[in-house]
Amino acid sequence: MCGIAGVFSCEPLIEDIVSPMVETLRHRGPDGSHVRYVTPRGRPSATPAQPYVAALGHTRLALVGGRDAGRQPLTDTRRRVLAAVNGEIYNHGALRGSVTGGPDDCDCDVVPELLTRYGTPGLARLSGVFAGAAVDLRDMSLLLFRDHLGARPLYYARTSTGVVFASEVKALLAVPGIRARLDHRAVVEYFAVQSPLGSRTLFEGITAVEPGHCVRLSAAGVVSNTSFRTMLLDDPPPSFGDATEALRGLLEESVAQQWHPRAAAYLSSGVDTNAIVSTLAVQGRPTTTFTAGFDLAGIDAEEAGRDESTAARALAAGYGMRHTTVSLEAGDLRRSFPDLVRHVEDLRMPMSFGAWRISGAAAPSARVLLSGMGADELFGGYIGRLRELPGRSTEEEWLAAYTAAWERRMTTADERAALFSGELALANAAVRPMDEFRALLAALPAHTGPVRRLLAVEQSFFLPGLLVVDDRMSMAHGVETRVPLADTRIADFAASLPDDYLVRDGLGKAVLRAAIADRVPAAVRAQPKMAFRVPESSWYKGELRGWVTDTLLGDRSVTRELLDAATVRRLVTDHVSGRAVRRHLLWSLLCFEYWCRIFLAGGDRDEDGHGWLRTVEEAR
Repeated sequence: MCGIAGVFSCEPLIEDIVSPMVETLRHRGPDGSHVRYVTPRGRPSATPAQPYVAALGHTRLALVGGRDAGRQPLTDTRRRVLAAVNGEIYNHGALRGSVTGGPDDCDCDVVPELLTRYGTPGLARLSGVFAGAAVDLRDMSLLLFRDHLGARPLYYARTSTGVVFASEVKALLAVPGIRARLDHRAVVEYFAVQSPLGSRTLFEGITAVEPGHCVRLSAAGVVSNTSFRTMLLDDPPPSFGDATEALRGLLEESVAQQWHPRAAAYLSSGVDTNAIVSTLAVQGRPTTTFTAGFDLAGIDAEEAGRDESTAARALAAGYGMRHTTVSLEAGDLRRSFPDLVRHVEDLRMPMSFGAWRISGAAAPSARVLLSGMGADELFGGYIGRLRELPGRSTEEEWLAAYTAAWERRMTTADERAALFSGELALANAAVRPMDEFRALLAALPAHTGPVRRLLAVEQSFFLPGLLVVDDRMSMAHGVETRVPLADTRIADFAASLPDDYLVRDGLGKAVLRAAIADRVPAAVRAQPKMAFRVPESSWYKGELRGWVTDTLLGDRSVTRELLDAATVRRLVTDHVSGRAVRRHLLWSLLCFEYWCRIFLAGGDRDEDGHGWLRTVEEAR
């Protein structure tokens, strides 16, 4: 894992703007950094002493090769492409023989070779989690690209002469002339479905490269955005048993590829993490496992039942793994909140405190953290949303029911109309998430089953956000999250399966459960989907009640000029009084408040409150 940053300009540059960008990404790569520049004549240079038109910077967490091996940015053997890549290429060994033939001391050196030989289609040959930038020295064009599911982030912003790009937004904000400004439509989408949709971010003018896409900028300044990869849909296995055996083989290969001698793994009582840890046990790969637990005092019964620490400890013992339980406390959430939001940056998806704490606990001993993320979106784990399908005679009825499920989780259209004012209210009138879902579904083959259609929405709109938040939480502590169940080949395989291989007997992920049936206890195989959840609902009503109300309703709130104060007060009061459960919405409101403080007002606290409102008003 690492971080990348760079600039591409249609006019020569003198000032070194990339080194400060790379410095903001030091947490992503503590093992060294390097910048290379490209002269107007297309020659790479190690110094910015002369005018340059492009520069690529890289900061490295060394996992393949030693600290000095695999130094980036790097070129192909013909010196036609200069590239910097963040992530891991798991099939680099298989590719090396056909494209480089060089020493196996860097997984990413195959990328410039593929681009030189095959162009953009060469990216489809990669299996891994990655995001990168490449300058083609032949025609002086820039290519930005991101892996098929979006596990590694990459952002860019237009400048007067070209673009700047980086693994994290904070690196872009280090560039003179680029300021954080609010994207009103993205904010509305965040409060509607917990994530800005498509390539939008909360930062106006800062765009995310979409999963499986590449953005090309020519020397003339023309930008194009195309997909370099689609799912490779093979014929489905002839039987459920054949599918089970095929998935077991793919799982074993993926876990073997992604394991590292300094790896740790998440472990809960559910199917996903047990699929990974049980496979590690069968392969004889010793791995420390981590789960989160919490003090049950003052926690309501529903949330108390989600503490999986006791079950995870017993499972780890059965697999022969050393286990650590990380205690989550309400006070830690309050104290960590500014740092957590600062690292998430582009707010997406639900509570991330558990991943933050586990990554921090794993960091002293681990460089890699294996996560079960991706299995739900690929194999149909969200059985609650799948239950919206039966009885819906048309796709429009199903879409309405699906959107209503999100409204129950976050906000209804009426609540958003009351919550937003000014430009946010205007943006709210134009935001219709169902239209975005409908456009995606219209592009699917007509014979695609209803479960697969739902999963297409989950994979396209929500999985990238979950993966990026996991990336941010772990990389804040210098740890790389890997997702064996979201391997390229597993994703392709899952896309080929019929609906009844995914959902059976009222349970999702049927084929995955069957693939690990003889490796895990019966209780794991039968475990319904139970997302890990911090007991924030109880905390907001109990220990954190004062912090929540003061943050969102107090005089120092910086979002009171953006959101309707009476509506926020009603939503907060409904939850803390026990009249309604609005934990998802409160999390989003708290995140948005701190996001505005950090990125629009330039700090996370100001005891007398001065300066915030003026700066936030300017950023609108």
